[in-house]
Amino acid sequence: MHLAHSLWTVAALCVAVHGGLTNFTLDDASPVISYTPAPLQQCTPEVCPEPAVPPYNGTSSTVVVGHISIPFVGSAVYVYLSVQGSCSFNLDDQVVGNASNLEFISLAFSNDSLPDSPHVLMIYPGLWGSLIELDYVVFSHNVRTSRGAIIGGVVGGIAAATVLSIGGFLLRRRQKRKQLSTRGVPLGDHWPDKPSIQLAEMGKREQK
Repeated sequence: MHLAHSLWTVAALCVAVHGGLTNFTLDDASPVISYTPAPLQQCTPEVCPEPAVPPYNGTSSTVVVGHISIPFVGSAVYVYLSVQGSCSFNLDDQVVGNASNLEFISLAFSNDSLPDSPHVLMIYPGLWGSLIELDYVVFSHNVRTSRGAIIGGVVGGIAAATVLSIGGFLLRRRQKRKQLSTRGVPLGDHWPDKPSIQLAEMGKREQK
């Protein structure tokens, strides 16, 4: 029963979580974001002088070649970066936009009309000499569906735990009664379906 109580507690916590469209922020240093090759420079407050517009979480990553890969699940995405030269954005293998000559970190790309499903956003530097300084990425995801799946799993777990608890209790009770009966302890006035036990009990009474 303790397991069922714990699962009910988890279910209550899940219900307390507000559903609907929720924003999630990926910092440039997030392990979710991959750089190929590694960034030319990764700025932190200890490494780089503070710019006019401080980066989110105090960090940024500079890329001049290769690409940046950002997987996410959601219906909208917003990319904040600065760029010297130009860069292009590729979403799910489709070129969807570009940006050029953004001196300060700002919103360089956005798309808020996506299906709420897995996507991959790729960012490529433009012509030779272009420089991208990625700060952070925000994506929006409807957590209501995910919450429903969690609650469904918890309810199923509660049902299974309850059945197992009741089954275990009945099994232990049956085993205990069986042990008592094999020791000759009477469990009732008669055993019409167990003549051997009935005869043994009659013998005991005659001896008395």
